[in-house]
Amino acid sequence: MRRCLGGHLLEGLNVRLPVRPVKGQMIAYQAPSGLVQRVVLKDGRYVIPRSDGLLLVGSTLEEAGFDKATAEEALASLKRSAENIIPALADCPVAHHWAGLRPGSPEGIPFIGALPGFPNVFVNAGHYCNGLVLAPASTHLLADQLLGRKPLMDPTPYQPTAARLA
Repeated sequence: MRRCLGGHLLEGLNVRLPVRPVKGQMIAYQAPSGLVQRVVLKDGRYVIPRSDGLLLVGSTLEEAGFDKATAEEALASLKRSAENIIPALADCPVAHHWAGLRPGSPEGIPFIGALPGFPNVFVNAGHYCNGLVLAPASTHLLADQLLGRKPLMDPTPYQPTAARLA
C-alpha cells in the first residue's frame, strides 16, 4: 500500500499514523472580471474568485486512495453546482479541471503533538480540508509543545494518543 511521506517515516518506529488521502476535484472557470467578488458557499460547494480572473469551484470528497485522476461525472457535478450558485457561469468556459489529495484523519481531528513512546518525535498531520485554515493555530500549538510553553489552547483533543493511533 502506498503511504504518505509522514506515514513512511513513522514505519521505521513501528508507528502507524491513520492519515489517509481524500481526493478532491475542482474546476476553474474563465469568467468576466467582477462576476464574483467574494467567496460564495452553498450546499457544501463554493466559488472563489482569484485575482487572475479565474473562478475556482469545489470540491468533491472521494475516498480513492492516491488516485488523482479526474472524472467526467465529477466535472458535471461541479458544473451543476457552480451554475446553481452563479447562473451566469453557464455561459463561461471551464479553463481547468484537476484533482488533489487531502490528508484525512479518522475523526477529522488532526494529530498534533508527541508520539506515544517517542517524546522527541512530533507530528502535525491529518488536517483534511482545513489545512490552510488551521495551519497557523496548529503550528502555534505544536511550537508551544516543542518549546515547553503554556499552549495557546488545550492540546488534549489533538494529541496522537495510543487510542487515536489504534
